[in-house]
Amino acid sequence: MKSPTAENPAGLDRRHLTIMVAGAAILMITMGMRQSLGLFIAPIIDSTHVGYAAMSFALAIGQLTWGVAQPVFGALADRFGARSVPLIGALMLASGSALTPFAGNEFALLGTVGVLTAAGAGAGSFSVIIGVVAQRVPATQRSFASGFVNAGGSLGQFVFAPLNQALISTIGWMGAMWSMAVAALGTIPLARPLLRCIRPRLLAGP
Repeated sequence: MKSPTAENPAGLDRRHLTIMVAGAAILMITMGMRQSLGLFIAPIIDSTHVGYAAMSFALAIGQLTWGVAQPVFGALADRFGARSVPLIGALMLASGSALTPFAGNEFALLGTVGVLTAAGAGAGSFSVIIGVVAQRVPATQRSFASGFVNAGGSLGQFVFAPLNQALISTIGWMGAMWSMAVAALGTIPLARPLLRCIRPRLLAGP
């Protein structure tokens, strides 16, 4: 491991820094998409006429799903390795975002906003991504790595709110939602550095 320098105060080598940046970028996308979902509430209601009660219920189910999905995906990553978790999460998040414009009633919104997008965001949430990154950096640098990745989630909230607002204003909420689906798929190549050097104990049984 490299010694701390002015350019590299944490003393991490390029491989570890790449893993941290990839984790922060994934968290930026997943948390940015999730935290800016409120911008779509009024356009969805105006388009589908489902009512605020139905939309609020879908969002409440989504909050519950997001919370439940984190320990589930974390356990899957610990039991079988992290290889499939980012892929499953990205596909669920992208599918939920892409299908939301076609949700014409409260039951469809429960499936997209309440389940797919929330579970997909849960697979790429703080607990899962930070856990994967922490396993791939030196033990002495895990606190720094966790803080670095966590900052990516905060940056996502800062970036995606004005980005989605601009997209909704220019191409409409449906186009903005489909753009978010593409962004969710962008987490798949970003996850590649996190999937290297999978530890044997993660792939083995209990």
